[in-house]
Amino acid sequence: MKYFLILWVCSAIQGSCLSPPITKPTPYNTYYECIEVGYIDGMQMVQAMGKDIVEKNRLFVAFHCQAKNSI
Repeated sequence: MKYFLILWVCSAIQGSCLSPPITKPTPYNTYYECIEVGYIDGMQMVQAMGKDIVEKNRLFVAFHCQAKNSI
């Protein structure tokens, strides 16, 4: 089983997330590895958007790791 990281940038004001989500092409061997990268990537995305934009739009990053069977 491999896991793929999927991230969304969401607005608490709008009550919605940008579509389509960002799907990372890297397969992870464990759920733990995938979630760990999700938190790191999410923080980097928030920092890249910057404080003013995040505050103004009440942005946040949501993510999950989708399991896929290995061939």
